[in-house]
Amino acid sequence: MSIGSDLTAARERAGMTIEQLSASTRIRSGLLIAMEADDFSRCGGNFYARGHIRSIARVVKADPDALLAKFDESHPAPEADRSRREERAGNKLPTLHPARPRWAVVLGAILIGLMGWGMVRLFTLPSDVEATASKTAPTVAVTTPAPKPTPKPSAKTTKPAPPAKPAVPGQVRLILKARGDGSYVTVRNAKGLKLFQGLLGPGSIQTVVHKGEIRVSLENGSNVAVYINGLRVIPEDKRFTITPTGKLAPTD
Repeated sequence: MSIGSDLTAARERAGMTIEQLSASTRIRSGLLIAMEADDFSRCGGNFYARGHIRSIARVVKADPDALLAKFDESHPAPEADRSRREERAGNKLPTLHPARPRWAVVLGAILIGLMGWGMVRLFTLPSDVEATASKTAPTVAVTTPAPKPTPKPSAKTTKPAPPAKPAVPGQVRLILKARGDGSYVTVRNAKGLKLFQGLLGPGSIQTVVHKGEIRVSLENGSNVAVYINGLRVIPEDKRFTITPTGKLAPTD
């Protein structure tokens, strides 16, 4: 398993959704999804990635040392930079300086602290896309149910339960389950307003409930299972429209 898969498994064992983990760690949900997909390029470097992994491990009650060891195996520090630092440390000769006031050291420490705080704020603030979507999108119910335990087979044969129906006429319940490497997903309403946009990592589940037409765009349709009102459907194209009655239609 990769470090991203380990992070996903630890979160699911803790019974937390991406949104709940984001609220607890103050790491934006888009960055958490990317990390669970083994994409650490948005962290700003290995130093900040390791800090995020420690924060996640603390919240989900996982072993941070084991997670960091797996991260270091797949993301080692550049050997060139390490050798240059060791060479400079070996060649540096001790020098004697007269005693001077330590104001420069104090000011330098303050500047470094301010820069570090700014970098943390930069990588924990929501992205422009997510901020815009939160302002313009209508109120929708978006939940990620926790995985349920697999029921034990029963000796008695029971009839399958009827498919779930919308609680309100014209209301559509869309469930997207990521598999394989996952896919980038965009969900809009009939007016083009975003109901959801982001990367569904392996094993992630996204639910969208909306009264009216829903337009879906999948970057990799083969990696996403689609359920409409409790029924599994297989769209013929990566871009498709769901009518208020729960039927599939091609997107214009």
